[in-house]
Amino acid sequence: MYVQDMCSAIFVNFLTFIRTVIIEGAATIPVAILAMFVLPDYPATTKWLSEEERKLAISRLAEEANESDHDETNGNFDGLKLAFSDPVLYIIWLMQLGLNTAAAFTNFFPTIVETLGYGTTNTLLLSAPPYIFAAILSVSNSFHSDRKSERWLHVVWPQVFSGIGFIISAVTLNVAARYISTFMMMSIYGSFGCILSWVSTSLPRPRSKRAVAYAVVNAGSNFASIYASYFYPKSQGPKYWQANVANVAFCSLCVFMATVLHFTLRRRNRRLDLAADADVTNGRDPVDEGSDCYELATRWNCHPLYRYTT
Repeated sequence: MYVQDMCSAIFVNFLTFIRTVIIEGAATIPVAILAMFVLPDYPATTKWLSEEERKLAISRLAEEANESDHDETNGNFDGLKLAFSDPVLYIIWLMQLGLNTAAAFTNFFPTIVETLGYGTTNTLLLSAPPYIFAAILSVSNSFHSDRKSERWLHVVWPQVFSGIGFIISAVTLNVAARYISTFMMMSIYGSFGCILSWVSTSLPRPRSKRAVAYAVVNAGSNFASIYASYFYPKSQGPKYWQANVANVAFCSLCVFMATVLHFTLRRRNRRLDLAADADVTNGRDPVDEGSDCYELATRWNCHPLYRYTT
């Protein structure tokens, strides 16, 4: 009888889960259909841009990569092969995976704020300011990163700041300290925009390779949702030190991979500079086919005069 009741309960919960998935999934279908007609593909083929806006968008893309945004591959499959053969893709994916895993604490944020000891209404009210702080920080940090054409430090410092917040949350029950730590934890969002923009400057050409890279980084990093959902069991409250230790570890992974990418791209820039200098010394134009700089740039799918943003 007990086994029958248990099986019946599991079956009912399973049906409830399936209905929820179908309802939530079905809601995205009309949005996806609408997006097909609204979201732009490339500036040159976007109909709702004016001629002046189209030229400006095309020139900005060309300026960023030192060449027009063309695609010399034979199709998306070639772009797929180019993307997966570049180690930079895996570095960025692991970096974003570390960030997404640590950022999964937001799924339990009201539970974390609840440990301050306030009622439901006050808990929800106290949960709002850290999100506002995160939004302001994300925009301002991304804006400054773009202005300075720098990515590494703009990715690293929010992770360090957030890691300190996780440590504070793990070691104390002081109300003021724990609430301040929630703001520090939310600073993790400051790195999101910088990492995603680092994809396009680290894998700039061809555009099919860049598109695959964005898809892999976005989809692959969301594997974090599978295991991070088990980080905050109620039995570990109120400090949730195991979850906080894990979050510090994944913030550290993000910092480590950002550092690896930084020095990898700096090395590529240095090699391109040395090759260009050697070509000039030997009386060759670095952008000419057959030059050392051209061959090196072709290997990394970029223009000979392009230099990576680090």
